[in-house]
Amino acid sequence: MGPQLKGAHSRKRKLASRVEEINFDDTARHQFLTGFRKRKQQRIKHAQEVAEEKAREAKREERKRMREERAADFQRALEEHKRQLKEMNEENESGDDAENSSSHAEEDEWEGIEEPPAVDYEAEYIDEDKYTTVTVEEMDPSKQGILQGDDDSSDGQPTERPEPSGEDVKSKEQSKKKKQPDDKFKKKKKKFRYETKEERKVTRMKERMSNHRKAQARREK
Repeated sequence: MGPQLKGAHSRKRKLASRVEEINFDDTARHQFLTGFRKRKQQRIKHAQEVAEEKAREAKREERKRMREERAADFQRALEEHKRQLKEMNEENESGDDAENSSSHAEEDEWEGIEEPPAVDYEAEYIDEDKYTTVTVEEMDPSKQGILQGDDDSSDGQPTERPEPSGEDVKSKEQSKKKKQPDDKFKKKKKKFRYETKEERKVTRMKERMSNHRKAQARREK
């Protein structure tokens, strides 16, 4: 019983594994035999595409990282600038009161009386038989000038003299011409000008920014 079953089973297996007919596809066979180079080129192209995609992805990541670094640097620089401006404003506010008080005191300081132009001229009056000369001079605060003024005021009236000669008149005219250029070339007193509050603030800010840039340049070296 046993050997009969075994023989029947082996016959079925042999029948199932038997190949009745083998057919070849000439087109597929031709492509397989002649397509080695083509398939190799396709593999190379595919590998290049994968490598290019990876390179593009790496570039995108690098650009993203650089943008983030620049944004972080800009943010740090902005915060540092704001901090410096805040410190400068605090220093300006603390020093404004003292500067305002000192500037008002300096502006209110009396600069003295400006010297008026010198008064020095002569007026001549000629009558029929008299010749009168009136001399006006700048007052001399010295003792001699005061005494001279007292002597002149004691007379009460202008002095009368005999009519001078032509030479005296010419000498007086020449002395007048010499005195006139001296009055023209007198220099005016220069007035000192104080800076305003805004001008002082701008000057201080420029100095601090210049010092900061120099210090930063030294640190970078």
